[in-house]
Amino acid sequence: MRIAAFSDTHGNKDDMRDAVRRFGPLDLLVHLGDGIREGRQAAEAAGIPFCGVRGNNDHGGPLLPDQTAIDVQGWQFLLTHGHETGMNPYNPEPAWQTYLREMAARAKDLGAHALLFGHAHKPVLQRENGVVLCNPGDQHTGTRTGPSFALIELEASAARFRIFRKNKASDWDLLLELRHVRTLPSTPRSSGSTPDA
Repeated sequence: MRIAAFSDTHGNKDDMRDAVRRFGPLDLLVHLGDGIREGRQAAEAAGIPFCGVRGNNDHGGPLLPDQTAIDVQGWQFLLTHGHETGMNPYNPEPAWQTYLREMAARAKDLGAHALLFGHAHKPVLQRENGVVLCNPGDQHTGTRTGPSFALIELEASAARFRIFRKNKASDWDLLLELRHVRTLPSTPRSSGSTPDA
């Protein structure tokens, strides 16, 4: 199972569609807010299922939740944009790490193996308290760094998370990588949803 996760595209359709085309075939496209419309359109154009959450700059169109839990082949993912936490990449590093620990604790309480979030416009890939924290970064046209996204490959007991960033030559470079082994089954404490088919 191959999942592409995007966030904070803010109207930029081209880089997301380029990533979907170059890294396909994909089984699911996830959008973590602030650009869910173009996320849904990219998934429809590629003929793959879509799942997403609303960001603080998503207005109008089909309503999506601020947070959702999904089960993908026994892997539990908690999806959120992240604006409700008050975290941002300009916080001092100790405050930033405190937010990440709190988010990981919340995800773990809900039985998630991984928390996918956006809002910060900053790629994050780390393990905290047994939970993978993944922010794919952004594709905002005003970003000072290149557009980025996350590629997640799931197996029965292991997952490979990678974040790629587009360089000035329009190639996608590997930025971060993490392999996570699921040792114990996890059951969410709240009802989750499944991606659109």
